[in-house]
Amino acid sequence: MNGRATERRVVATGTESDGSTGLSIALAERPSISVVTVDTEALSDELADADALVVVDDPPATDGIETFRRVREDWALPVVLVSETADPDRIEAALSAGVTEYVASWTDARSEELAARIEAHVRTPSRDGIVQAERWQDLVGSFIHDARNPLNVVTGRLELLDIEGTHGEAIERSVGRVESLLTELSTVASVAGPVESAEAVDLAETARRAWRDVGGSPERLTVESETTIEADPDCLWPVLQRLLENVLLHAGDEAAVTVGDTDAGFYVADDGPGIPDEDRQHVFEQGYGTAREGEGYGLFVVDRLAATHGWDIVAGESEAGGARFDIGTR
Repeated sequence: MNGRATERRVVATGTESDGSTGLSIALAERPSISVVTVDTEALSDELADADALVVVDDPPATDGIETFRRVREDWALPVVLVSETADPDRIEAALSAGVTEYVASWTDARSEELAARIEAHVRTPSRDGIVQAERWQDLVGSFIHDARNPLNVVTGRLELLDIEGTHGEAIERSVGRVESLLTELSTVASVAGPVESAEAVDLAETARRAWRDVGGSPERLTVESETTIEADPDCLWPVLQRLLENVLLHAGDEAAVTVGDTDAGFYVADDGPGIPDEDRQHVFEQGYGTAREGEGYGLFVVDRLAATHGWDIVAGESEAGGARFDIGTR
């Protein structure tokens, strides 16, 4: 067995900034790291075989956050930003954008420490939330595809078999339940990572679209919102879709639903049977459910989506005695 450690290829950019020349030297001294230094314009030529990227964040000369966003459009690899300064707003902006790590107040004296941190991220990229999420999504996607193939065979054979009564119905329900679980698994995997981009999304328009999607009657929905939500549109829509689907599942087609603004964000309320006090702290748990339909993942997915944005969600009682969910987005 070969005892040599696998050599990791690290691309460094922005190192031409004042005081940053020691960065590449420090990394190159690590026996398991091979360093390639390039200009930001030439990054695309070097990242295909890279294990990690190090960017000196020195705006406006080198905007590490912008470089990170461009890189993550095509590559899922750890990205570490390095800066000689320690600007709290800049650090928060970088980490919120999904940067693997931000090393502030860097000096030559911290070269070994910096090199060790980068090497740790290269060796264990699963600590990077976006990288981990994308790898998880790929794994789950392959699993779901492979699992649905035999399910399709079972479904097709059932149509050919002459099975009547409760046995046939039980088999069809079981197959349908597995298909539903695979769909929920796909949804959970798709939200298992940080939000990479956000924009102003019209809450009223998104709520109406989600209500139509779940099959709700237009006259049963009231929207009291004139605001926009800073969010990933692909995440806000399923939050509303799952909350509104939950209304139909537990309160029925005739339930009246209101989506409105609050000082902290927005809410979704109905006039259905509501949620018992003792259950409100459990409704967001994975697999929790009180209805026969569904698999108990709807509100769990909502909670995970909210968490990716840094939002809070609380279950309570509406003015009509039904369920109310308050989502804090500010």
